[in-house]
Parts: sequence; C-alpha cells; structure tokens
Amino acid sequence: AEEAAAPAAGDMGATVDAFLSGIPEGFLAMGKIDDVKAAIDSGIFLIDVREPGEFAEGHIHGAVNIPLRTVAQSLDLIPSDQPVLVYCASGLRAGTATGALRLLGYDNVKSFPGGWKAWSAAGGEVSTEAAEAQTFAPKEVDAAALAAVDAFLSAIPEGFYSVGDVAKLQEAIDNGAVLIDVREESEFADGAIPGAINIPIRTLAKSMDKVPADQPVVVYCASGHRAALANAMLHTLGYDNVRVFPAGYGAWEAAQGEAAADEAAAP
Repeated sequence: AEEAAAPAAGDMGATVDAFLSGIPEGFLAMGKIDDVKAAIDSGIFLIDVREPGEFAEGHIHGAVNIPLRTVAQSLDLIPSDQPVLVYCASGLRAGTATGALRLLGYDNVKSFPGGWKAWSAAGGEVSTEAAEAQTFAPKEVDAAALAAVDAFLSAIPEGFYSVGDVAKLQEAIDNGAVLIDVREESEFADGAIPGAINIPIRTLAKSMDKVPADQPVVVYCASGHRAALANAMLHTLGYDNVRVFPAGYGAWEAAQGEAAADEAAAP
C-alpha cells in the first residue's frame, strides 16, 4: 500500500530546518537551579506559560504569565532584545513555547525545563503577586510562520500532547505507536526504548521521510526538553498525530529496573 502523503511543509519546512539544525550545545535549556537564580539576579525576563489558575497559586517572583496557547498572540509582551527564560510546571509547555518563539526568530529565549516543581523543591523565592506587564515593540516576524505557530499553539488540547507516564507509553506502544528518539546517536547507542527510531533533533527536518503522518507517533529524549521542541516543530508542520513522552528515557529505564527488581524479589 502506498504511504499517506506527509503534510505539505513548503517554506515552513525550511524555516523549521534552519531552527533545528542550528540548535546550540545545551539545546536552549538552562538546567541548573543555581544558573536560573543567577540569571534572575542579572535581570533575565521570566515568562510563566502555565494557566492563570496555576500562576495565581504561586510562581517565581517577577515572572509574567503568558499561558502557552496565547504566546503567539502576545508577542508585544515579550522582549526580543534581552535574555528571556520560559518555564512551566515541569518542562513540556516551556519547551513547546521556547521552540515556537525560536521559530519566530526570538533567538534570545531559553527554557528552564525543571520548571515550577524544581524551583519549589529547591526553596526558590515564591510570589503570588503578578508582575506588572510591560509592552515591547514587537519583533518583525514572518507572517506565514506566525500563522502556523499560532494555529498550533492556540489549538493545543487538554494534556498538552503528553502521553503521560511509562504505563501510558507502554499502552501507546502496544497500540502501534511509532517511537522516535531525538537524542544524539551516542546516547541512543547506550540504550533506547525497544523499537524506537533514532532521529537526532538537529536532523529532524531533513528526516521527515522517517516520520509517518498516518499512524500515532511518540517522541522522547532523555528528560523531555528536546522532545518538547521536536513535538512543537512537527505539529507546526502539520503532523497532528504526534505526542510526547515527557518523562523521557530516564523514566523508562528506571521503570524497567524496578520491574526487574520486583521480578527478582518475587517468591
């Protein structure tokens, strides 16, 4: 049988490739709490992309709330000429927003994948007061890219395309989902989820022939950040069959270890 035609990428394919292939070392993430605190002390612009109710219950002091689905409609609230750090609860939405903004040319944006959970656990300064929103001269953005990004973000469903935990991932695999591992080749060689296809994130846009458009796809990485970026790019290109396993290979490996230990301990 002939394969279903992939969504038409057109110029967006080139835009996505330019972004992905140019991702620097560190993958646009600020992972360490100490680095985040230092960045905040230096005046980095903080964006919290959680829902208003989550934000109101507590957020990093000084953060501006721009819920993920509204990011492309709120560019006048996002500076393009100073460092910006995006966070959410635990990384998926922040990675999605970072990818979307980078695609629109905001090369000043990074993600804090640990998010609110990591900040709270580390005893970071918490606020329930909203920072006063400022407006900025919007960056000149490609109209087609903005339309594609807004169409994706504004229509994100409940659950933000997350598959959920290891059990839910196993269910997806059992139901025929294609797994794509966007880690580097060396990471993949050290261990991967059985059956996964390795497409390192920087090569994703050049490897679209490996991404089916007509069956469920789940992307994963080590701990969710790269998978969130990849998911955002695939959806922007029209692949609405893609979801993310945010917990990543680390969680899968831990679950397999626990299962083996339980089996060994069984009478």
